[in-house]
Amino acid sequence: MRRNLPATFRITGTRSTAETIRSCLENKYFPELAEIEIEGEKVPSPHPLPWYPHRLAWHISLSRMVIRHSPAVSKFHSFLVKENQQGNICRQEAVSMIPPLLMDIKSHHKVLDMCAAPGSKTTQLIELLHAEESQTNLIPAGVVVANDADNKRCYMLVHQAKRLNSPCLMVTNHDAAAFPTMYYNNEKGIRQPLLFDRVLCDVPCSGDGTLRKNPVIWREWTPSLAPSLHKLQLRILQRGLELLAPGGRIVYSTCSMNPVEDEAVIATALQLCKGAVELVDCEKELVGLKRLPGLTSWKVMVKTGEWLEKPSDIPRHMSATLTANMFPPDPSIGEGLHLERCVRVLPHHQDTGGFFISVLHKKDWLPWQNKMRRRLEKVVAAEGGGREEEEVVEQGKTDSENGAKQTGGVEDGDGLVEGGRPALMEGDEELEEGKVGEGKKRKRDADDQHLTWEIYVVCLCRWGYQKRRAYKEDPYVFVEKDSKLWQSVKEYYGLPDDFAGDQLLTRTVAERKKNVFLASWLIKELTVHNEQTVRVINIGVKVLARCENLKTACGFRLCQEGIQTMAPFITRHSIQITLDDILCLLREPNPLTSALSQQVQTAIGTMEAGPVIFRYIPDSTEKLKSDQEGTMISCPIYLSGWIAARSVRLLVGREDHFHYLAMLGCDPPENQSLAPVSGKAQDGDQGVEDWEHDEEGVTGDTDILQEQGKEEPVEMLNECSTEQLNGGI
Repeated sequence: MRRNLPATFRITGTRSTAETIRSCLENKYFPELAEIEIEGEKVPSPHPLPWYPHRLAWHISLSRMVIRHSPAVSKFHSFLVKENQQGNICRQEAVSMIPPLLMDIKSHHKVLDMCAAPGSKTTQLIELLHAEESQTNLIPAGVVVANDADNKRCYMLVHQAKRLNSPCLMVTNHDAAAFPTMYYNNEKGIRQPLLFDRVLCDVPCSGDGTLRKNPVIWREWTPSLAPSLHKLQLRILQRGLELLAPGGRIVYSTCSMNPVEDEAVIATALQLCKGAVELVDCEKELVGLKRLPGLTSWKVMVKTGEWLEKPSDIPRHMSATLTANMFPPDPSIGEGLHLERCVRVLPHHQDTGGFFISVLHKKDWLPWQNKMRRRLEKVVAAEGGGREEEEVVEQGKTDSENGAKQTGGVEDGDGLVEGGRPALMEGDEELEEGKVGEGKKRKRDADDQHLTWEIYVVCLCRWGYQKRRAYKEDPYVFVEKDSKLWQSVKEYYGLPDDFAGDQLLTRTVAERKKNVFLASWLIKELTVHNEQTVRVINIGVKVLARCENLKTACGFRLCQEGIQTMAPFITRHSIQITLDDILCLLREPNPLTSALSQQVQTAIGTMEAGPVIFRYIPDSTEKLKSDQEGTMISCPIYLSGWIAARSVRLLVGREDHFHYLAMLGCDPPENQSLAPVSGKAQDGDQGVEDWEHDEEGVTGDTDILQEQGKEEPVEMLNECSTEQLNGGI
């Protein structure tokens, strides 16, 4: 506990891209570190986390002194910092990587991250959703909805997640405990509520498991923190269970070791669900991770430092802050809950932080979800054809019209708000009789009444939140397939007829569009049909940007951020290049066409001046002709470029330049500035302590992320005029 927490990082991206970066680390940087000695002691070598798949997560222990006194270590540290800016490496605490791995995400899953900011776990979810993309080259059918209650942290989340360039991501801004039910039209045009296959509840907590990373907690922690958060955590978990489809999996996690925030929340939720939800045994998953089982008995500490063993010990003056469900359940009930299936990770086991994880499986509908179940039964009947289809379609007419007419409340789909008041749930006889006030005077041992009161509090919270005035972002305007913009882009790049051109969108209603984004089909549906009830902060990935050149057949060039998504569909103005061509394009700002290979010169000779895409397909027999040994590239490379009369130019940012040069085993040219945008510190002056990612976003890293989030990547196109691009050298 007295030692600094070691730094850990995770290699991101699709499988082939991640393996290329790992190969670069293992073949170039790690061997250099193994030979370094400072003051007679060897520098500790990085080693992979034993439980993380495919050796894509690494653990390093480098002090500030080691970085400053060794050029090789400083070079390695600079590589990590720049790759992190590019999004190819994510700085993340080791224990924070565990929850997404236990969710068993597939490419077709609908995933919800309820408390997503600052976004490190969200990036993992996106990676898992796109894990099969390298084999299919198709946009996944699933989605990741990343939500956070804090508007400013939502933009930090966008900054983190957009580096993975996924068209399947939606960022929303809502209270997790009051997250609204979302609707969409299925393939038959029938409106239905969205239920998620996987839900992550990484809830706000007291953070006592992060003492090694956040020393301020030593001074600020008090015993009253856990009881004050318990009810909020329970509401978030309950809402996550409501949004989860039967058969789905939800992961609840905290960075706290206090059972009031951990096992007590799980035990209460399981009792509320009355057998519809069960804990999953994860003992055989993540082999190599040292863990302890969940607690089945515990005591509760009050702010005076006194320990309480059972609910009857609660002093009268603390009855408002301490409740019966913060204590262990009765042994006769607790045995059937299997709380020992929860996972506890302690700092001294594998030199990490403290963490709590539990995996829950939803076997059936929750006791109060009869309305949701009946609605989906109607959808199933309508899909099979029948009299109910007209009724369901009529019910699903434009959500924007429905949202404009709602005055007393929002229909939530699962019986939460109805007629401008909280709808009564099954079994709430006391509430129906108007005996709500008696809930405050309930006896502590009256468990059924207590659980009913908790449900009622959740209803009131959600009802009150949804009545607030909606927050307006810039509009999301989807492109029509018969528009001039789509027709010109389709013809110029040779996009197939079945390409989803109507999934392209802009953020302005003006006729002249500056940037064009691409969203998946389901993201479009969720955006169009929930614009009145859901605060959408960001969707899609930027794929096209306007180029101010009237002499080209198409007024839009490809953006490097979305080129990975668009490349499989582009058949025209596509040029195949070699490794030496890539090296030439990266090292020279405006190389002559004659400096490239003969096949590239031939391809350029058949095209007019304008934007193109350069492609490199891996070839195991190809090697660089230069003296550089390079790293074997095992993944395709797509680069946005521009061809002119006698020269060519890459339209990629400085971070991309550094990344691809590093993958080829080359250092960036000395006259090319690749310094971080924030300009905080020079490489080598920044210690591992400063480099660690703050999972809770409570340190100075927040300002850096916000500052970077305000600046667009500096691309080479913006640094030169149209005449320079077309006129050549």
